[in-house]
Amino acid sequence: MRILFVQTNTYRLLWPQPIGPALVARRLQEDGHEVEFVDLMGEADPAAAARSAASRFAPDLACFTIRNRDNQSAAHYDDPLPGIRAVIEAVRAASPAPHLLGGTAFTTYPARLLDMMGAEYGLAGDDLAQVSRFVTSLAAGQPDLATPGLVYRRDGQVVANPFTLVGYRGQHFDYQRLVDPRRYRRAYWQAAVVTRTGCPERCAYCDTYRTFGREFILREPAAVAEELLAFKRGGRVRAAFLIDSGFNRPLDHAKAVLEAIIRAGAQLQLYGIYDPGEGDDEFFRLYARAGGMMFTVFAESLSDAVLGELAKPFGVAEVLRDARGLRRAGVGMMFMPTFGGPGETRETVAETLRLVPKLAPTMCDFGIGWRIQPGTPLRDRAVAEGLLAEDDDCFDATFYISPATPRDWIAAQIKRFRRRHPLLPLNAAPFAWRAMTTWPWRWPAEAV
Repeated sequence: MRILFVQTNTYRLLWPQPIGPALVARRLQEDGHEVEFVDLMGEADPAAAARSAASRFAPDLACFTIRNRDNQSAAHYDDPLPGIRAVIEAVRAASPAPHLLGGTAFTTYPARLLDMMGAEYGLAGDDLAQVSRFVTSLAAGQPDLATPGLVYRRDGQVVANPFTLVGYRGQHFDYQRLVDPRRYRRAYWQAAVVTRTGCPERCAYCDTYRTFGREFILREPAAVAEELLAFKRGGRVRAAFLIDSGFNRPLDHAKAVLEAIIRAGAQLQLYGIYDPGEGDDEFFRLYARAGGMMFTVFAESLSDAVLGELAKPFGVAEVLRDARGLRRAGVGMMFMPTFGGPGETRETVAETLRLVPKLAPTMCDFGIGWRIQPGTPLRDRAVAEGLLAEDDDCFDATFYISPATPRDWIAAQIKRFRRRHPLLPLNAAPFAWRAMTTWPWRWPAEAV
């Protein structure tokens, strides 16, 4: 079967590489299909690029991945769906092939997106075996409508089969041959690496469990190190991002990954996300020895009252403790609190802003309001407070901002804070120097 595979994400914040789509495309190639992988990141006219590829390739099936419903930013809201629909319609005009949708946004909103995009089929979940199963049946002319995760129409109604989440344990990440690194050269890090999926935490605003599950699914540390070593030997990657939602959890696995990187001599400049409360000096030192340069610290507030309302598994004392540990290890810290969440008051906003200088972040940025996601405690709260209707599925964005802290008032407090601390951005200067003069890709293997 000739398959046109279109990666539709064009949102350039952080320039995320299309790991999931490329893994699916590689699986289809391994199944013997002829796959044309079209990456629309950086395209000036995505619809025209997709239409041209469809006309030239003449596919039997067109696959589209939808990564984001939106960018979850109240201040700079971006809705990619009209652009994605234009891409899909352009392919439809150039080829009569049936359409198959997938991706994390599709897993969250399968019926809505199948209808909106006019596709014949969709597959929710992350199980490559189910993609293989359905496409094989489609190629044989007998689509297997019992495939787990399949979304399709029957008698005019959308049917969504229950889907499976299996993570990436045992998965060989050989997708790079499909991804043109030149499209991502404007990103600071040239590669992204998965060390595990899933998250057992139950933060009030987060729906990650819907697309990755509530249990950790861990990749083998040696496999992660092997992947980074291949990047290092290739010579084109100097920095990589560990894209797990809290690389340090579970801590023993994170340490094992870092030790494997050091033993293999697979060091690169590493960046990632750190979830406060589960870390120690040994972990911070290992991260630095593996090439770790900075963590984005997921501490949404510096008020215990707000952290409690968000159901975070740590308090302010742990955030401050871990910030000290990062500094001792020479690892930078990006701090990005979000104001206006449940339980936020004028006093808690002042509390957070008062503690920011004590945190001494390398960089910081402030957000306002939480995008309400389906199936979360925050959605239940928004319904109870009359912000959402009971039948609202959260497909259209609504942002929660505490009634006690209006958006304009928060913005004024942030502006006032920046006037009072004009030198805070200078914290980034020493880090910038380290980033320019620290070359882990030249470091040898070490004993741990």
